[in-house]
This record gives sequence, structure tokens and C-alpha cells, in this order.
Amino acid sequence: MNVVYFSGGERGRVCLQSLVRSPCVIRGVVAAGTDAQLEVLCREHGLALYVDPNPNTLVFASLLASLRADVFVCSGYNRILKPLIFRIPSRGTLNLHGGRLPEYRGAAPINWQIINGEVVGGCCVLFMDEGIDTGPIAKQELYPITENDTHRSVLDKTFEIFPTILRQVLEDMESGTLSVVEQRREDGCHYSRRVPDDSRIHWRSHADRDVHNLVRGMQGPYPHAFTMWRDEEIQVERTTLLRDTVKGISGRVALTRGSGVIVICRDRGILVEEIRIRGQGVKPREVVRPGDQFS
Repeated sequence: MNVVYFSGGERGRVCLQSLVRSPCVIRGVVAAGTDAQLEVLCREHGLALYVDPNPNTLVFASLLASLRADVFVCSGYNRILKPLIFRIPSRGTLNLHGGRLPEYRGAAPINWQIINGEVVGGCCVLFMDEGIDTGPIAKQELYPITENDTHRSVLDKTFEIFPTILRQVLEDMESGTLSVVEQRREDGCHYSRRVPDDSRIHWRSHADRDVHNLVRGMQGPYPHAFTMWRDEEIQVERTTLLRDTVKGISGRVALTRGSGVIVICRDRGILVEEIRIRGQGVKPREVVRPGDQFS
């Protein structure tokens, strides 16, 4: 099976490291921008690397066609490919999607799954079509999301799953045993891209579990959940749901507990255990006092 591999970020590198040990022949690697770690990986394995921020041109389409791939694979690649490109290979273009389908189409599916309090997430390999994550599903594997999983810990789970299911799909394609599941576009849900202000905690409208899910869902390489305090932005890195009930005014620091502070949400208090101010990690109790107001 001849493959052209479109790589982006950590997922792209992790799956490429697995793919180079498979029977597949990688005819080329495509990146949308500079990635020093990817460059090293390609150099170590003698892979041709093509960097182009705009792959949807006739010139680039001609280059890709000349590589004579049976299939394209997109893994973490953050550019939308147009039919001009994804229809080039005879056996189609595969995309690795980090959300359970059809419920989590679109952008930032891992973040959204955690923010929404899901207890089951999904890793999906699907064929690309003209919709957004609406193509036939080649393979999907579900995994548990615990109450204290973060974006980082869930990413690590997906990095264990994706290389295996990608290789299984390619092997089944090669043997002619691949069975796909068609999606209906009207099923499921599309999630929009997140912007930094989406990570702001709204103490008056967010319940304690909403705050907890937002904090852990944005913990990782995304803008952390944050709140304002004395005209300072505080990034909230870790919270714990309380077993006991503490009530008061939403956004107000009610009590100290250990090295953290209890802040009142819409319904009850939550323990804020780790924060960052101006990029520096500090214990909340060192700077915040009972009676202080978060907004």
C-alpha cells in the first residue's frame, strides 16, 4: 500500500512513527508549516517532506499525483483538503478524527467531549468527503473518560489507540476485507472552533461540575480556563469537586482548604487547587483570601 501522509502536531508524529514500521510504503509526507521534530523524523527514515501552507492548488495537486499513492492519510493535519486533492488517490483519503462520531464532528472534539462531561470518547478513522467529518467510518474505537481526566490525559489515550487502528484499516484495505459504516449528514452534531474567551469561567451561570469540566477540558496545549481577580487574569489549572456542600455568593472565595481555596459556583463551592498568574504557577492560598471576588 503506497501512502502519502499529511502530518500535523503530536498526533501526526506519533502515528507516523508507527507507520514507518508497517509494510506500507510512504511516498511522501506533507506538512502545512515548519515542524522541527517532524523534519528529524523524516530525515531519520529517508522520507521526502513537502511543506506547503496551501495544499489546494493545481501545482501541488500535480505534485501529489506524481507520487502515485493508493491512499492519503491525514493525521492531525489542520488544513481542509478540497476534492481536487482528496480525490487524487485511487482508494481515497483517510482522516484521523479525535471525537466520537457522529456526535462530535468539527473542531476541538477532545476538548468538547470533556467540557460536556462525556464518559465515553472516540477515536475514528474515516474516509474524507465534501462534508466535515461526515464520510464513511472505516474504524472507530471508544475509550472511557474519567471524572478527573484532562485534555492532556485523554490525548495520551488517543495516542495509544490511533496508531493501531490506522494500521488495521490499511491492512484491511490491502486485503480487501475493510467494511465501512456510512454516516447520514443529518445525524450527529457539528462543533465549532473554540476561541480563547470561550475558556472564561462564568461563576454565576456555571455549576461546580461545569467549572470542573471546563478546567480539565482546557488543560493542555490550549488556553486554560481562566477568571479575573483584581484586574488580573488567573488561569485555573486544577479543581476538585467537593463531597461536602459550601454555599455563598457566586464567584466569591468562601474558604481556604489545604493549599487551595473554595470558590462558589452557581450552585455550590468547588476547590481550586492550582492557578497561574502572569505565567507563574502559584498555590491559590498564597495570594487569594476569603471574601475576594472572581469575575
